[in-house]
Amino acid sequence: MKLRINKTYILGLMAVGALMASCSQEDPTLFGGESDGYYFNYNSADDMTATINFADSIVTDPEVGYVPLKIRLLGHLPEQTTSIKLKAEPVEGYEMPQVTLPTIEVKAGEYDKTVEVKVARPTQENTTYAVKITFEQADKSMKDFNSFVIYTKEVYERPDNWTDRYYGEWTAEKYKFIAKTLKNAAFYSDDSYKQSNQYNPRLIYAVRDWHNAHPTEAIPYDIPFLDDTELWREYDKPDYWGDLQDKYFGNYDGWRFGKFALKLGLTTQNEYEVLGSTDEAELQKSNKHAVLLMLQNYNNQFEQGYSYWGLNSAFSVPMVEGVDYDVVAPAFWTNSLTGPMIKKYYGEYSEAKYKKMLQIASSSVDGFKPFQLFPVKLIWDDASMTNTPMWDTDANLNWTYMGEQVIYEFYKIFKQKAPSLFPDGVTAPADEPQEKQ
Repeated sequence: MKLRINKTYILGLMAVGALMASCSQEDPTLFGGESDGYYFNYNSADDMTATINFADSIVTDPEVGYVPLKIRLLGHLPEQTTSIKLKAEPVEGYEMPQVTLPTIEVKAGEYDKTVEVKVARPTQENTTYAVKITFEQADKSMKDFNSFVIYTKEVYERPDNWTDRYYGEWTAEKYKFIAKTLKNAAFYSDDSYKQSNQYNPRLIYAVRDWHNAHPTEAIPYDIPFLDDTELWREYDKPDYWGDLQDKYFGNYDGWRFGKFALKLGLTTQNEYEVLGSTDEAELQKSNKHAVLLMLQNYNNQFEQGYSYWGLNSAFSVPMVEGVDYDVVAPAFWTNSLTGPMIKKYYGEYSEAKYKKMLQIASSSVDGFKPFQLFPVKLIWDDASMTNTPMWDTDANLNWTYMGEQVIYEFYKIFKQKAPSLFPDGVTAPADEPQEKQ
């Protein structure tokens, strides 16, 4: 009589033999008893761990995660359903997460089964939890392949390629807000054009929407504004911008708003505080600060070699009549090279005189910008390795007067309004054109 040997059982024995070779000589037993058993079907004990970081699923924000477990029967191919029960045990040094264990039934004729353990979201961020999954019938499980450890956490870490100038300083709360708004957990890895020209504006508008929905709460997200070197589109006009904002900050210009906001040190977090008030006294205070920054910026630009068109594209704000502005001495006037050219028309610098000039010019010239008072520039000469002062021929006043003619026209306005403050006997430049009638 021939014996029928179950091929699966033979294959199981071959697997056992291979595993036994790796066990110690003192304890070759893989599982107890004479009956068939089961084990976690992985190549080595090192493979029997898994980690869920709920931070990786921030966009969908799940309350549970799933860990697949591969289980294999060992022994005879079953002719009936095999039930297997799992249990959860603590891991030393870790708090246990809440888990839901599956009901496992391996049908007749099968020997492999993959099931899922449901793991609850951690109750605390930045804490790692752990649980060991074992077989309830320990005597039927294979030694060294009888436990699977699951670690779970919700830990947010600053990505190496996070860009502060697009998103501001990294915080976990800001990252979560951005990822959910963009529906993209890895937004920081996209190309720079997409980040600056698509993501940054969307986030600014999202923060504004958040503020409109929570008007009495402090704004928690400080998304910065970008200037036109990185944002090649215009920012939408904010809903707080009205007549008072036009008065103190100029008519809204979506193309220049980013540069304006950047120079004022604005983000979405302090934007409403600086620009969005309905209290005119608060807006006047912001305007005074902005004017001082503007004058300082003109000095910086001049010293870096910028001339009319560069200065004209710099951020600017109106100087409102009746406001006592703080000023800085104009570098055009105090520079040792260009100073004599300016003093010919305006005399020696004094703060009182400069304030008077700004007051007169603001009320006399439409669209006045303070740098227009000084149509001079410095040109670097490679031969002498020095700067050379020149009248800026690009400078103009209403496209009627150019270069040195501009300062002469301002001189005439000032001499008429405050004659004692300015030199006598100043004559027009030789190439002054006839005034339009």
